[in-house]
Amino acid sequence: MLETEQVPFDVRHQVGRQQAVRNPVGVSGYRSLAGFLPLCGQWMDLYWPAYAYSVDLQLFFDCFMQHPLARMLGCGVRDGIADKSMAASLYNDFVGTLRMEAVRRGVRKWLSDWRGNLDDQERAIRRYLGALSEQYRCLVPVRVDLYYADYATADASAMARTGWAASENGVWVPMPSNVAIGHGRPETRARIDAAVAIQDRDRFFENRRGADRLLFDRMVGYIWKLEQGGRHCANHFHCIFFLDPAKLTQAELCQLKCLIGDRWRRVTRGQGLMYDCHARLDREALRARGQWAVDPIASADPMQLATLANYVVRYFAKDDDQMVRAKPTARARTLTMGR
Repeated sequence: MLETEQVPFDVRHQVGRQQAVRNPVGVSGYRSLAGFLPLCGQWMDLYWPAYAYSVDLQLFFDCFMQHPLARMLGCGVRDGIADKSMAASLYNDFVGTLRMEAVRRGVRKWLSDWRGNLDDQERAIRRYLGALSEQYRCLVPVRVDLYYADYATADASAMARTGWAASENGVWVPMPSNVAIGHGRPETRARIDAAVAIQDRDRFFENRRGADRLLFDRMVGYIWKLEQGGRHCANHFHCIFFLDPAKLTQAELCQLKCLIGDRWRRVTRGQGLMYDCHARLDREALRARGQWAVDPIASADPMQLATLANYVVRYFAKDDDQMVRAKPTARARTLTMGR
């Protein structure tokens, strides 16, 4: 919608009545906007008041709730629309409204600046690693991914799917979504709701003198990044912990990894899972290409430090459509670093 001037439908007068024809037809490799029409009402399921959205999502919500197209689509996906030519005309107008409002709000520049924030994150990561290497002669990086089980095992951890509908006087009210749950089981809320995921991250670092004191006594630094990705674009964390190698045996290293996984499972009320990135099968191939960087690091070796920095930046300061687009507040941080 932002990158083209495509009109979704060509509405023609044929055989004594209005006909809506998808536009363009037969153009290889060109995604037609017309295919998104049945989904527009379903996208309102993503709207939670008081959350901070990327400007393109906020543009959609604001325009959709005020446009007559919303009343025709109703709440969620409606299989059949009585007058398809009318729906096509309204959809064409809706897309035009989005484009005009996008220009007025400066959406292009905002998105460019938003993605440009990754450059700031890269610089912050490199400064952090540089400062850490100056403090410690050697570092043992432990790289893991922390994520969530697909389906909630308890009602308290479940995400109820809700939608919106406009009342007769034009007021939008929340209501249960009429879209069927894919597998009949509620999804773990933290996979969708960034506020819950951020709370879990913060709980991980609370009470460092408690049962897991051994882990935090060995830990001299960490980097965490909240992203959305995978087949279902679910919330997950990329993490790297830096340990003090003094008297650290291989058995103790394995114990500390287990402590990370166990603590994550507890703070997520049993919903959290961990993947040990050191166990990936292509590790030797990455090492041969000079891309494996999570072996013990000697601060006196500039090549090792540069490889580590490039590795961390590649995983923690990238776009790949994994940047979080709905946060509990505008200033909620997806990248955190600490001691």
